[in-house]
Amino acid sequence: MSGESNERTTNRKIMPLVSRAFAPGKAREIIEAIEDPEEREMAWAEYCLFTGKAEDAALRAEPFLAHTDPALCLSAYIVCCISGVTLGRVDKAQKMLEALETLDMGSRAPVTGDYSADVVRVLLHLPEKNPTRLDRIPSVLPEGVRFFLCYVLALREYLRGEYGKAEGLASAALTLSENRYPISEIYLHVISTIALMRLERLEEATGHFAAAWELAMPDELFSPFGEHYVLLSGLNRKLIKPELYEKYQEISKYADRYFSGWITIHNNHSDQHVAPELSKMESTVATLFSRGWRIKEIAQHLVVSNNTIKCHLSATYQKLGINKREQLRDFLLR
Repeated sequence: MSGESNERTTNRKIMPLVSRAFAPGKAREIIEAIEDPEEREMAWAEYCLFTGKAEDAALRAEPFLAHTDPALCLSAYIVCCISGVTLGRVDKAQKMLEALETLDMGSRAPVTGDYSADVVRVLLHLPEKNPTRLDRIPSVLPEGVRFFLCYVLALREYLRGEYGKAEGLASAALTLSENRYPISEIYLHVISTIALMRLERLEEATGHFAAAWELAMPDELFSPFGEHYVLLSGLNRKLIKPELYEKYQEISKYADRYFSGWITIHNNHSDQHVAPELSKMESTVATLFSRGWRIKEIAQHLVVSNNTIKCHLSATYQKLGINKREQLRDFLLR
């Protein structure tokens, strides 16, 4: 099935908050300005999702899962799948993802259900059912959603080990629009950050992280930092923890919930096994160490002592029953 339908007869926007341009700090205002009450409610569900309030996101989105309007229905499935992982309702999230893959909303839908399902799969670092389905971004989608899909494509390149391509896609997307789409821009800066870290261009990575945080703060759009916590841990600790400890704790708690659900659904659907036995910190240290970072470099990045890093590595080796750096890759996030 093609991702793009021949016609679009719904006037509503898929992911209505992501779809809309607004100045940082104006998210609530732009939501309240949506005249259609159902589209406005879906925008609130998105806002809850991106601010880390997964329970509220699910409660607001679930009534739209059976809606006849394709934009609202597809949006609800996306929000409920992601929030379900965060809430630990992994079986439910898996069932909704499977249902989304076969969902047929007819010619009124801006994209098909299986296209949307592959988007969710990439967001959860799962293999796509059709590896070429997302290669073309449907022109019928709102500009803000198309920019978010640029993040999805950049993330896909990152997961394939194409770090330069990932950073290039994200950086190019950030220069394309004169309108401001803060949610999409935050995610684009975040994927640039982790790709640049992998390329050992740490100064540039820090710049993108700071740009993402500046966009996120006014509306408290913190979930991207929790979703990518393992790879952003050092920058979270350096740039957020000293000045905004409560926000740092909020992100860390969100990451705990998301990471736990993410590991379960990832291990159920992927040939690559991620070890559930490891804590966030152990996963962070082990991920960096497996990629060739030295103990001193990891310690500086995470703002801890060399001995702390050694202790985390020792605990990790013991939990996984291994004794070599090369063996770590079989148990970790890419």
